[in-house]
Amino acid sequence: MKKIKNDSQPYRVYIFAIIYLPFAGFFVGLYFYAILSSFDKINFGSIYGILLSVIFFYVIVRGLKNGILYFIPREECYIEDDNLIYRRIFLCKFIFKELRIWILDIENIIDKGSKIPKVSTRSLVLATFFTPYERIVIEMKSGKEYRIFVDADPYSFRNYNDNEFIQTYDELKEMVIEEQSKLSFNKKI
Repeated sequence: MKKIKNDSQPYRVYIFAIIYLPFAGFFVGLYFYAILSSFDKINFGSIYGILLSVIFFYVIVRGLKNGILYFIPREECYIEDDNLIYRRIFLCKFIFKELRIWILDIENIIDKGSKIPKVSTRSLVLATFFTPYERIVIEMKSGKEYRIFVDADPYSFRNYNDNEFIQTYDELKEMVIEEQSKLSFNKKI
């Protein structure tokens, strides 16, 4: 049984960020508490400080959630009992996402390619660091679509070497086509 793994993700960067983000969240929360404790009358500075720290805290919590759900887990695909099985596994124990797709129901596998950023500067794109982008789409004959394999760095101007992800995509497509041809040949016999 051949397993295809998404090895294009820089796991160390995301693990470092997830370790760092709770400390940042603690200090933002501490700042929020300090502003609230010195809140004796309504003024623009206090309201602005509260609003800004709540927004930062939200971004930090969202980053932690997306980092744990999408970027730290290992992703793998394999074929078992005429089904394509996709798994997103966290710490070798917890399965966050599992898909079982019958091979002959698959019509096409598409690579959506790199994303075009909505902003033009690199510093603003860093705000989307923990936004998941599931790059490979499996189209079914029934019209249903499944999205798999999170691309950790989907923006084209930062993707200097996209070959690892493309190689994973090619291996997945070849494996599915080969298995489909085996099953159709066995059906004919």
